[in-house]
Amino acid sequence: MQGPYCVSCGQKNEPEHRSLWQLVKDAVGPAVLLESKVWRTLGTLLRRPGELTLAYTEGRRTRYIRPLRLYLWVSVLFFSALALLPAHVETLKLSKNGHLHIPFAPELEKRFERKLQPFEDPDKPDPTNPGKVPTRPEGPAADSRAQASERLRIEVFSRLPKALFLLLPVFALLLRVLWRKRPYVDHLVFALHAHTVLFLGLGVGLIHWAPLEAIGLGGPVVWFFLAAHRFYRSDWVETVLRAVLLSIVYLVLVMMTVLLTTMVAVLGT
Repeated sequence: MQGPYCVSCGQKNEPEHRSLWQLVKDAVGPAVLLESKVWRTLGTLLRRPGELTLAYTEGRRTRYIRPLRLYLWVSVLFFSALALLPAHVETLKLSKNGHLHIPFAPELEKRFERKLQPFEDPDKPDPTNPGKVPTRPEGPAADSRAQASERLRIEVFSRLPKALFLLLPVFALLLRVLWRKRPYVDHLVFALHAHTVLFLGLGVGLIHWAPLEAIGLGGPVVWFFLAAHRFYRSDWVETVLRAVLLSIVYLVLVMMTVLLTTMVAVLGT
């Protein structure tokens, strides 16, 4: 032993018989704010946008939680909280006649039609009898619609975090196109920190109080401008123009990803 760690394997010198508190810390790791490193990491991430990414890319890593671990824990906490919220049913009009049309894929179109039947709006008029007053289903029919909605909810929330995680390399690639002076891995670290802040902000916005919702939505945007300015060392005009362009492109990609994830979830129910 040289200090608290083994010089051969790096294991920390800890008592053989561990306390219950130590077992809890081992189980949940550093992401439940049990260690000073978490406070230091989050404090640097939020109070000095871009500084945490600079510290990692410059080799100052011991004091902070690694970017991927931080992102994974924050995203897990966010999507867990999101899944616990009560569901809100939204009705989407697919086309003028109420039917989904998928070009060049008639079999897939038929399959979607079958999968969407349990989600039919009970207030939707009958096209064969326009004068008929729609009635809400009761008993098994109503239960079937509720069960189908819950199954779809579970499918979406099980797939969406993975789909958004796959967008991280794409986001880093967009950063690489806009700011070419740094290697791709540096852009990936910045992308992990940016998404961590985004999930933290959206998590705050889950508390339905107007000031917190404004902070949750606007905070990550302000953070990104400040972080990009500090990390890439570009002037403000260049930073704003590139960040706006990046936001537009990435927003389109996120919307497409959410749509495709929902469609896959519908097929999986």
